[in-house]
Amino acid sequence: MGIAGFATRNWKHTTLNCTDRTKPMNAWGMGLPQKELQRLKADSSIVALAVQEAWNCGNPEQVNAVLGFKSATREQNGVALIARHGFAGKPTFHRIGASYDSWLVGAAVCLNADCSATVPMFSTHWGGSDAEWPTQAQNAIAFLSGQAQPHVFMGDLNIFKIDRWNPRAPCTNPDKPGRSRAIALIEDAGYVDAWKATQDGEGFTGMASREGCGSPEGNLFKRIDYVYVKQLRVVHTTRFARAAPGADAPSDHAGLIVELALPSSPTR
Repeated sequence: MGIAGFATRNWKHTTLNCTDRTKPMNAWGMGLPQKELQRLKADSSIVALAVQEAWNCGNPEQVNAVLGFKSATREQNGVALIARHGFAGKPTFHRIGASYDSWLVGAAVCLNADCSATVPMFSTHWGGSDAEWPTQAQNAIAFLSGQAQPHVFMGDLNIFKIDRWNPRAPCTNPDKPGRSRAIALIEDAGYVDAWKATQDGEGFTGMASREGCGSPEGNLFKRIDYVYVKQLRVVHTTRFARAAPGADAPSDHAGLIVELALPSSPTR
């Protein structure tokens, strides 16, 4: 649905409409997410895209209609994985939530056209009360412990530490012990946070163009999206689909692109 900028009034981020041009349309109807997806499509080094909250206009089928990747999983409460060269074997759908309906959706992602090399990758989206984040982390770690290594899991985890949000900006929340505990559990299980491994900056990925929030107003102010890896070397991490503060945004989150290599490999 996107986020309309402060000066934008010709479309709305509060509507599901993306087809009827006689009525206000959302960001998908205006073509904003599609522009970012075209950039991903053009970068042949990107082998997979994990999506969360991928419903309605931006469902996995619609997203992949733009990307043109070989395979896309079905959506499970908005979570899906899309692979340029396809999957080796059937995708996995594993529920890890407590009261919140959170999932790990993944598969062995083919790294090249003939699928001679693969890495298991998983997309996920966490939510609920503060007490639920450690449970989701523990359930995810337990499931992933039985998966082949190396592997990757990534998504909108909605977790942050006190040093990973902007204390000077309005609309931020104080540190929550459950969220911090979830991060500690993941790191104690041997997972590497790709952003922390390659960047010194704040790494905020949410929330775009919110009036009265961020510094400057409309800037991102929370780091709640993560790529976690095990037995892989993180080469580089960057953000994409990041709107200027207060501008039209294709999503209320920025995305993450992570370049990975096997520990012994000098190249990607």
